[in-house]
Amino acid sequence: MESGISKQLPAAFKTGLVLLCLSLLALVVSCYEPKEEKRIVCLLITHMTLLIYFFWMWISGALKANPDRRKVTAVFVVLLLVDAYTVNNVITVFELHPTWFVVTLSLLCANILAFCFFRQWPEWRRYLQCAILGFTMLAPVYLAFYLLNMYIIGLIGLVAIGISIVTFSPLFLLWFNLRMVRKEIWAIYHYRVIYLSALSLSAVIVIAYTLVYAVNLRTIDDTYRQADKADAKLPAWIRVAQELPQGFITEEILKTDITYRAPQRLGEMDFLGMPQREYDSELKHDPLFIISALLCGTSIVPEEERVKILSVVYDKRHYAEERLWSGKELVTTKVSTAADVWPRYHLAYTEHTITVANTGADAWRGTEEAIYTFHLPEGAVVTSLSLWINNSEEKAVLTTKQKADTAYKEIVGVQQRDPSVVHWQEGNRVVVRVFPVAHLDSRKFKIGITSPLIAREGKLVYEPAWFEGPAYSRASYEVKLNMDSWPKDMLLPEGFIPGKANTITREGDYDGNWELKMPDESVENAAFSFNGQRYTLLPHAPAYQFFAPRNYYLDINHSWQYSDYRDILTALKNKPVWVFHPQKGMIAVNEGNQDTLFEELQQYRFSVFPFHHIEDPVTAIVISASGSISPQLEDIRDSPFRGDLLAALVRQPVRLYDIGGTSSPYLATLKESRSLIYENGTVTRLLKQLGSNSFVKPDEDNGQLVIAGAGMRIVRTQDSTGTTGPDHLARLYAYNKVLKELGPRISATGNGNDTALITIAREAYVVSPLSSLVVLEKQADYDKFDIKDDINGLKNASLKGHGSVPEPHEWALFIIAVVLLAYVRFEKLFKRKSNAC
Repeated sequence: MESGISKQLPAAFKTGLVLLCLSLLALVVSCYEPKEEKRIVCLLITHMTLLIYFFWMWISGALKANPDRRKVTAVFVVLLLVDAYTVNNVITVFELHPTWFVVTLSLLCANILAFCFFRQWPEWRRYLQCAILGFTMLAPVYLAFYLLNMYIIGLIGLVAIGISIVTFSPLFLLWFNLRMVRKEIWAIYHYRVIYLSALSLSAVIVIAYTLVYAVNLRTIDDTYRQADKADAKLPAWIRVAQELPQGFITEEILKTDITYRAPQRLGEMDFLGMPQREYDSELKHDPLFIISALLCGTSIVPEEERVKILSVVYDKRHYAEERLWSGKELVTTKVSTAADVWPRYHLAYTEHTITVANTGADAWRGTEEAIYTFHLPEGAVVTSLSLWINNSEEKAVLTTKQKADTAYKEIVGVQQRDPSVVHWQEGNRVVVRVFPVAHLDSRKFKIGITSPLIAREGKLVYEPAWFEGPAYSRASYEVKLNMDSWPKDMLLPEGFIPGKANTITREGDYDGNWELKMPDESVENAAFSFNGQRYTLLPHAPAYQFFAPRNYYLDINHSWQYSDYRDILTALKNKPVWVFHPQKGMIAVNEGNQDTLFEELQQYRFSVFPFHHIEDPVTAIVISASGSISPQLEDIRDSPFRGDLLAALVRQPVRLYDIGGTSSPYLATLKESRSLIYENGTVTRLLKQLGSNSFVKPDEDNGQLVIAGAGMRIVRTQDSTGTTGPDHLARLYAYNKVLKELGPRISATGNGNDTALITIAREAYVVSPLSSLVVLEKQADYDKFDIKDDINGLKNASLKGHGSVPEPHEWALFIIAVVLLAYVRFEKLFKRKSNAC
């Protein structure tokens, strides 16, 4: 039958199909072509193809009543829609459609062309066409309705430029489909039933989505209203984040006017209200979302608070970073990682050199700002930063966070010259900013990270930092690891090969998700002397002490298992056990309420335990299990909750036992700042320790800091004896010293009493809550903002840069020795000059 059909095809229809293929090719090219001038060329191709075909059919009489008119009309209608979306790639009316709607439009167009042969198809194909027609019918209805207020402008444009005919493409689609319903389907019962059933199914999908949208929206808004009215000390948005309904529709509601366009009223269906925030994806136009927003409205939660919710619940903190300039056209083109690894010291120093390019097609966008968020290994600290200026590497200067931030913002916002800065963030993160990245140009920067090797299950693990930032899917990747020694049975990641002189290398596409595992050999003693202080590396094994708590607090949330809850309650039978309920406060657990409390509290996605509500923290223990999401202290910086928490933890750290595999950002920050007496273990191990009242003993003091995850401790003493250990010992000690002294104030910078801590950070050249590294273009810039380098500091860390730094008196002896050697070597020369005189 197909061969018979092909013989009956008129020349006009065959020509139309060829032109349609050409237009589709131009549409695809315009979708992926970054340069606007080439997208305009694609637009001209599709539009001229449409006009040529239309006028040819008109002049030739193919549009008059004849058996082949349906074929010609079908091709014209599809060509018109293709032209419309090619125009849309130049003059945006619809943002990016979701995949399901693209598939729907494709089925719609294919079905229109297939109707040219409806009467020649076998019966099953007709049934299929009826079903597709019914299922896709609402698509042109939606498009026609959405463009309603553009038709008058479109009519005027027809006279002026003719290209505005694409505005009416949905009407042509709808008209053709209704004609097929009337001429081919409605008169035959079976066809009509299939068509109406498919149409009903699509309507049910729209209604179901809208109902779920309405329920989720009401839950979000009601929670926000209740939390806002309550006398709560936490921001209302945190309560919303805790109780968010599950599902992708909830995320879409939160992204209203951030990623998803959703007009408030029908009259606003125009270019007003376009989202301007750069987020994790392109702007989207989802018809289901638009319909639901029109019928049900949008959330009352302010946009800035919805951004905070997204940052916490969906891990989108990078996209919430403040921007001074756009970064939409930036891509990461190259990543080079080089590292010194000391397995015997449980230490590593890594340098990531990154090239970012501005590939924007539009020159008018000009320069852009590159922002990278680096996720560091636990306990790691940034110890160097460089920016290439005029093809020369310029190293950063360490200063206070406030000075660095002020200098960067003024230079970028006003003078628009070369700076780069790296700021500390909670959750083992830092943010690097680089400006400017000019149109069709690239910039290169380097960040250095000192990190302990994590001891895990009898292995030492080296992890590189991974980053979020300008697209890196096509970036090249080079890795070179210099091993201080070569442990036996070392497990190389896939794609890595051993090289010469204890090196490990890899080349290929960028992939930051890898780790190097090696046997956990005991820490060897090492030491480094600097500024009259000796930093000695020693192994650490936790010590235990007798501790019998008087009160037990369970920090329950979605991460808890009911079986663990029951086992713990059984072990604590007849002992005072408490839980904190966000709506009801601190509640004593008993036989009558224990199951109800667990069911209610497990519904919360995360918890923010109020340690300041513990009456006697010296005799209490908190048992917690948490996931990877929660607010950070910075998120609640201005809340009464944080003030009360700070005041309580400054007076007395609280003992916490973590039975989860991952600490939430909230708990991790308190742990890192030594605001908690932290211990981690399984439920089985906890039950055993509860039975023996044996818990970890705090063993840090003014001269000793412990990095428990690496099984190491660093002891500082008054001593200037020359040593050969890496200078990273002093850097890690200083970083942890700053965090410990800040305590729960870890996210509160700018305190005038922190001068001594800033001095510690500057001497060791570590990025901390109080200090940042900044690169400025000229010395005059440093002078203007009073940014001075510390002549007694360690300076930027470097590869192979470990070893003892000479003390001032040692420098003097060294210089005297050099002068004496020079005199002995050139004694005759000096004598000749004397005789000549």
